[in-house]
Amino acid sequence: MRFCLLIFHWRTLLFSKYSDSKHEAKHCPRCQEQFICKANRIHRCDCSNVCLSFETIEYVRQLYDECLCLNCLKELEAIVTSLK
Repeated sequence: MRFCLLIFHWRTLLFSKYSDSKHEAKHCPRCQEQFICKANRIHRCDCSNVCLSFETIEYVRQLYDECLCLNCLKELEAIVTSLK
């Protein structure tokens, strides 16, 4: 079963002090690369185009409190999927 990442962004939407801005430059907590997060405009965010397995979403939720860059999300999906 796969879920789009939209359900992962509830933390960002609820806790972000920047929720009124269009987008925010962030550093990925996994790789430290800078990326643009558009969680408050989720339909325009890069991660809305990535579908992750439920297992990957749970894995990311357990390890990170912030958004991850698109490359890390794709890498983690591949890693978690290969472990099945």
